[in-house]
Amino acid sequence: MKIVGIDIGIASIGWAVVKYDEKNSKNSQIIKSGVRIFTQAENPKDGKSLALPRREARSQRRNIKRKRQRLNKIKKLFLKFLNLSNDDLFGENTIYHDKKKKDVWQLRDKALKRVLSDKEFARVLTHIAKRRGYKSLSKVEESSEKDNKKVLTAIKQNKELLKNKNYQTIGQMIYQESKLNKTYKRRNREGDFSNSIERGLLADEVKTIFKTQRELGNEKATKDFEQLFMDIAFFQRDLKSVDEMGKCIFEKNEKRAPKRSVSAEEFVTLTLIINNLSLIDENLSERFLTSDEIKKVLELCKLKETVKYKDIRKALELSEKIYFKNLDYIDKKSGEWDLTKAENIKFDHKFEGFHKLRKAITKVTSKTTWYNLSQEKELLNQVATILTIHKSDEKKQKELKEAFSKTALNKDELERIIDALISKVSFKEFIHLSIKAIENILPYMLEGSKYNFACEKAGYDFKIQSEEKYKLLPPLSKDENKSLTNPVVKRAFAEFRKVLNAIIREYGAIDQLNIEFARDIKRSFKDRKKIEKAQEEYRLLKKKLKERFIEKFDYEPTGKELLKYRLWEEQNGRCVYSGKPIQIQRLTEQGYTEIDHILPFSRSLDDSLNNKVLVMTKENQNKKNRTPYEYIIQDKNEEFWHIYTENIKGLKNIKKAKRDRLLKINFDENSQNYFKDRNKNDTAFIAKFIKNYVENKLEFAQNSKTQKVFTRNGQLTSLLRHMWGIGEKDRNTHLHHAEDAVILAFSTQSEVQKLSTISAKRENFIYETPKDKAKKVHFEAPYESFRKDLKKSIDEIFVSFAPRRKVTGAAHEETIYSNKTFVAKTPSGKLEELKGNSKTHHVKLERGIAKNGDMPRVDIFRHKKTGKFYAVPIYVADFVKDKLPSKAIVAGKNKDGTPKDWLEMDENYQFVYSVYKNDLLEICVKRRGEKEYQTILGYFVSIHSATGNVTLKSHNNKEDHIFKYDKDLSSVVIGIQKAKYIKKYQVSPLGKKTLVKKEKRVGTKRSL
Repeated sequence: MKIVGIDIGIASIGWAVVKYDEKNSKNSQIIKSGVRIFTQAENPKDGKSLALPRREARSQRRNIKRKRQRLNKIKKLFLKFLNLSNDDLFGENTIYHDKKKKDVWQLRDKALKRVLSDKEFARVLTHIAKRRGYKSLSKVEESSEKDNKKVLTAIKQNKELLKNKNYQTIGQMIYQESKLNKTYKRRNREGDFSNSIERGLLADEVKTIFKTQRELGNEKATKDFEQLFMDIAFFQRDLKSVDEMGKCIFEKNEKRAPKRSVSAEEFVTLTLIINNLSLIDENLSERFLTSDEIKKVLELCKLKETVKYKDIRKALELSEKIYFKNLDYIDKKSGEWDLTKAENIKFDHKFEGFHKLRKAITKVTSKTTWYNLSQEKELLNQVATILTIHKSDEKKQKELKEAFSKTALNKDELERIIDALISKVSFKEFIHLSIKAIENILPYMLEGSKYNFACEKAGYDFKIQSEEKYKLLPPLSKDENKSLTNPVVKRAFAEFRKVLNAIIREYGAIDQLNIEFARDIKRSFKDRKKIEKAQEEYRLLKKKLKERFIEKFDYEPTGKELLKYRLWEEQNGRCVYSGKPIQIQRLTEQGYTEIDHILPFSRSLDDSLNNKVLVMTKENQNKKNRTPYEYIIQDKNEEFWHIYTENIKGLKNIKKAKRDRLLKINFDENSQNYFKDRNKNDTAFIAKFIKNYVENKLEFAQNSKTQKVFTRNGQLTSLLRHMWGIGEKDRNTHLHHAEDAVILAFSTQSEVQKLSTISAKRENFIYETPKDKAKKVHFEAPYESFRKDLKKSIDEIFVSFAPRRKVTGAAHEETIYSNKTFVAKTPSGKLEELKGNSKTHHVKLERGIAKNGDMPRVDIFRHKKTGKFYAVPIYVADFVKDKLPSKAIVAGKNKDGTPKDWLEMDENYQFVYSVYKNDLLEICVKRRGEKEYQTILGYFVSIHSATGNVTLKSHNNKEDHIFKYDKDLSSVVIGIQKAKYIKKYQVSPLGKKTLVKKEKRVGTKRSL
């Protein structure tokens, strides 16, 4: 069998191709392994999309462009209706640049008292059109933003001031108030919203000015002029509706259901009820809810926005001897069993949208009306769809009226409800199923069937098999792309696809694919930060445990000794099974204590800390390959089991997951398979999505088994690493990803079964010596020379970095400097001067100059006679010019301290390469203090614009002889001008290097 193992992380992919022979392991071999590194698709500081700054900047540019177009249209109106020329309105010496001009705020006041000249009229109207005031097209969005609330408060106060002091217009009010109070600000400043004005007030001012000017005899203030000005100045584009919802994964012609539709919320809540609400009876037997109980809990979730477990207990009329499996009833402080406190927590149902509708509607009408509407499931689904798709209040109102048209609501009640929904409720997001598919699945879920079984009963293929197969994995379709909402996952999937397809091209069709997803890729940025925090807490705990161990035993513990000590503390110094005290001074004594798997490893494949306890050696040997319940009931008696359960309940330091294992009664074949499957396979959404996608789309080799893709759990590969004697990961290099991939490739069902079988034998050994056990129980690697071959394969890897050839990022930095003084005022009020090369190499703007943004590319030239190399930096701003820059960096300064002029690359220089970030370069150079030339191979990181020195990084992030001169042993800084040669390579996703022999210099978009 040809098996591929792939380890997918946030910014890395480890891969391996192996040949695995189940019948004769000697024929197995590692064919090839490698690593692909790419850029993480999120900001490492806050987890926001890398595209967010560009998106915000693009939005700002779009708004500025629209404002400019609006003002230009208005100026053309002035040419038509006022006696003004192009020179008056366009260019450098316009009516707006006249230094002797009157204060425009004063003119807005004078417009109500005297006739304005044409120039004054134009200035007043332009001033109003430039800043049109606040207008929201969505009331609900308006009230949700924190800053919007400040703006709305200020608008209300300004309206009251306008009314109380009888000002005619808002412009007059601002001018008169600023005259009365010198500290009064006419415009808002950063963080200050006190002068926020509603757009309607400005529109009223324009109407008042035109009317007054007509009454005063201004013949230019015609109604046609007024109407055209109003249409241009106050035009607002409607908010765009969501027009692409994607199609249902089962009903291909149906659109996906809004996440907050009643059907979708019933479906998600039922999933939680079925999966998370199981009960433990007085005999500690586990059972799931009956169909009637499921329906009762569902109705309870609709009745109450906040449902607690005690409410569910009451609704189901449960006796106090029955409790919920997923709750921890041991009070952490007292260590006592506390049913009341344990069940005083929320059951996290998903009827958020349902209750938002309820609150909005009952606020403006009766509870009876809401009850009647709540029975109209189709109507509420329609309402949720409207509130999800449309963002504009106007569109919402139109479609809501149509949706409610068939109800018995009177006109007044209907208007109140619609207004409440528009102003209070807004939904977003869709799920993967349509309402039609959900309604077909729900009846079976109400009977107690889990989602996959309910799908089968409804006639849907849970695995969603595709009819068409491809030799290479195709890209995601539009609908499939929408299923992956996380940009980190999307980037990782794109690189995974490149690697997998490259493997198939190189080695042919494969028989099986084993994938592992790093824990962090499956979680949100917030969750990953929580994990990091927990890991740091664990590190500190481990440190303290180590200190306490050293204090007691006066030497540093081994890993196993530290684990024993940790369990000893956790168990209050007692053997879990016998209840007898474990003497601390004998803890490290050979044969005194052992670490036991609560649920036998061979039956559960659970090697987690939650499945480990410290026990007397004899207890462990007597327990054999059994659960605590099986051992105590069979070898002791029910009375001892009762004492045992009370002791376990009294251990307040152990986690609920461990307590559940210690008290587990039913561990039959189904339960064992559940544990094994969970500990072998990854069941996260991303894992299942990619597994199904690959199985559905990819054409595997003819001799493949039925199941072709396995998503392995990280715990399993970690365990196999230990069992096969590979050793700890070296996280200082990228190569450990490939090690994991090799382990993954060999984590076949056969190897996992072998692991389980050998574990069973080991757990059955009773009084044999450790030496005898070692002879009989040996966790063999997949084949004899496995570890040797693994090392050889890893040593041969050349890590592939994904090049960054896409030109993105800001064209310039935000700070704007004076083009005369080269000085800018920072937000703190300090003056900052532009220095160095930025004085001559910058971005010219209308308002001044700014430092260049990113430098995505460097063009390398070589002097035709001297052979010296020169580097021309290409910044983002250069790509929109008519011609690329051709000046190369020149190091050093003139006598007056200014940077030397850069050198023009004319006909005496020959273009060699364009180099982007993560392009592979080979530079032969004689370094300072060295007599011989050295050949340095590394990925391009950056070039210094003052010195021309290039920074390269090692492919494997590993210390190398060529990097020993630098503080960062994984990178090197070198001067290229006197290099003997510079070579550029293309690197495939599999790490194969190809020399770039000749390259043509690509110009800007405008020059093509």
